[in-house]
Amino acid sequence: MNSRTRLLAAALFAGFAAGPAAAAGINVLTAWYGQTCNAQHGNVTAHVKSRCDGKQACGYTVSADLLGDPSPGCSKNFVVLYACQGQTELRLAQLPAEAHGKAISFTCEVKRPATQPTS
Repeated sequence: MNSRTRLLAAALFAGFAAGPAAAAGINVLTAWYGQTCNAQHGNVTAHVKSRCDGKQACGYTVSADLLGDPSPGCSKNFVVLYACQGQTELRLAQLPAEAHGKAISFTCEVKRPATQPTS
């Protein structure tokens, strides 16, 4: 995560922590198509929220045909910052440029620590 994304995550988390209760499962805080091309932050948040909020897991295929092309001629990445109800950690899902046509999945599954073998 680059420093710009870290700063954004911290600001959004502050708003999330103080805000109303999230829907069960995934709560998309922001989604961005074209961060690598200086596209407007959060330019696809509403679209991703409408497909993924409230689910325990979400599969999403990035499509410039549906999202539009915020920076013609520039190879765009895809970033989703989200939280899960009942969990305090923010989660980040991302695809490198060029993200168009690629699928991404993200989940609210609880991450379990790796178990240590016993002797």
